[in-house]
Amino acid sequence: MNQPSTVIIGASSGFGAALAENLAGAGHRVLAGSRRERPSTASLRHIRLDVTCAKSVGEFMQAADAHFGGEPDGLVFCASDPGAVAHAWETDTEEASRVLNVSFLGFVRIVNAFVPPMKSAGRGSIVCVGSQAARTTLDLLAVYGAAKAGLEHYTRCLAHELHGTGIRANTIGIAAETDLAQTHRAAKAKLRGHPSPLPQLPPVSDNLPLARWLLSDDAAHITGQTIEARRP
Repeated sequence: MNQPSTVIIGASSGFGAALAENLAGAGHRVLAGSRRERPSTASLRHIRLDVTCAKSVGEFMQAADAHFGGEPDGLVFCASDPGAVAHAWETDTEEASRVLNVSFLGFVRIVNAFVPPMKSAGRGSIVCVGSQAARTTLDLLAVYGAAKAGLEHYTRCLAHELHGTGIRANTIGIAAETDLAQTHRAAKAKLRGHPSPLPQLPPVSDNLPLARWLLSDDAAHITGQTIEARRP
């Protein structure tokens, strides 16, 4: 049986890094792309990737094709920018543009690169990390929530348009203690002048089983869905 091949975008830390290591340990061949360099192993190769740059995405796509000898079986998008934490009426437009460029348009660039060969192969599972902030109001995270809302709706449209091609696309929401969550919490505390009253979030490991399942053939009938992996 061939080893599953999986690409993970945004794997320098947090959920993406944990999922990459977990899948590699389970026998997947994993190619991880991230802004920060990380050491590679026999089953987990890391490559620097800037999802805001079409040239960088194209080079990463070529590296994936060479690494796997073809298109991947799974594609996971976890990239997010932690900026633009502010009251909605005080948002810095440059920070907002960066958050949207990474968290939403970065996925569009990745899809443009990877979906055509996956479509030609007639198979594949795409999983992107959404957020409760896309579906509910979280103070001081208007831009982050808007980026995730765009990401989730785009993924539903992607799933609809890929119906019958053998490619499925789904979104998972996670609740986990990650660098992103800590950065958001610290920025909020600074603006409020006091620490967040919310408790520490669950470990990242609690959120991995759903992503693994959606990447597997057992979830071949699931597409166009947004599912919470772990409620806070």
